[in-house]
Amino acid sequence: MTNNQRQLSPRTVAALTHLRRLRPLDGYAAESYISLSGKPLVQLKRRNVPLKDEGFLDLVVHNSRVIGIQILTSSGNVGRGLILVNEDGSPCATDDSPITVNMADVGTTNSAAASFTRRSSSGAAAYNAPPPTNPLSNIDNENILQYGIMGLLALVVLKILVNALSSLAFLLLPLLYFYASANLPSIESFDAKKELKRVMRGAHLPENQQPKGWVEQKLNRLAASISTELATSLGYEVRVTDYLGVARLSAVKVPVAGSEFYWIGIMNRWQYIGQRELRSNND
Repeated sequence: MTNNQRQLSPRTVAALTHLRRLRPLDGYAAESYISLSGKPLVQLKRRNVPLKDEGFLDLVVHNSRVIGIQILTSSGNVGRGLILVNEDGSPCATDDSPITVNMADVGTTNSAAASFTRRSSSGAAAYNAPPPTNPLSNIDNENILQYGIMGLLALVVLKILVNALSSLAFLLLPLLYFYASANLPSIESFDAKKELKRVMRGAHLPENQQPKGWVEQKLNRLAASISTELATSLGYEVRVTDYLGVARLSAVKVPVAGSEFYWIGIMNRWQYIGQRELRSNND
């Protein structure tokens, strides 16, 4: 255990435990330091990039969100701070309004683990939580995913139709179909490891969440490469499904990471669209 880890409060450790179980591949970490005024502060980082430039008195889990505490009352019972991470584990980049927290309600290491157990449907058996009454099978999940992709394609087509404000536009639809079909990315063009590295380093994230400096960018790329190599060290599975000859869905199952990642291929490019946790064999 490093000096930095020993300086972290139990609430901060609980917040890190919560985040790492919720998003094991996002590289969440906390760094404590002493401010110029001599006050001990802690900063939350994601893939070596601070979520906020400022430091906080503590990091706590409150209503499944991670809050950075800025102010504490003299009794320490009530704090005010900012929401750093949303319920799903994604950084909160829009809401900078302060929130009041009853410190008696925040989680410690044990309560954070229990909270994660209640929230994690895929890992319920592993953390001794009761199984759902009617869990969906893997086949049901695959069907739901297929319907979701078909719905996404239907929305894309609908948007094209709505934007076609003249009858002439409808005459161009067959040409658009043939153009999309002619520019359908080949299966060989999908490089699973390369795309996984892009996801690991957060290439799909908004610009304000990207590493700013040259050093941070290099460290972020290095961390993404190491994470990808470790996650794929015991193998991975790639499935590609064709849709109407104009789009392809590529699914990469990484058992070590316990996740499956998805890309859609259209117009000569592959676009990352999301991931899901894999169900354990005992579910």
